[in-house]
Amino acid sequence: MEIQDDTEALRQHFASVDPDMGDVESVHQADLDPATSLLLMADPKAALKAMNIPVSNESVVNVTMKNRADRTMLDLAARATALRRIIVIVIHYRNCDADIIIIATR
Repeated sequence: MEIQDDTEALRQHFASVDPDMGDVESVHQADLDPATSLLLMADPKAALKAMNIPVSNESVVNVTMKNRADRTMLDLAARATALRRIIVIVIHYRNCDADIIIIATR
């Protein structure tokens, strides 16, 4: 699997479209054990601090969890036990807000 950091490309693009929209400070990626996703959702600011991402009490952190597309018909319990890893993508903005996207994979 190849992971590309396109932060600079997006910064340049947004700066050329509208200089005020270039507010992405950094993009981070991590692979985690499925059980840790609940811990991340319970306290996302602590997770950001652990990643050395600046965050304050006023920071807004949005967490979204997505299941990777799966065409097999499994019940919910079988899906939960079938999870192999969690991919976490963090988009950190200059104003110290962040978006966390959690992708569950099998």
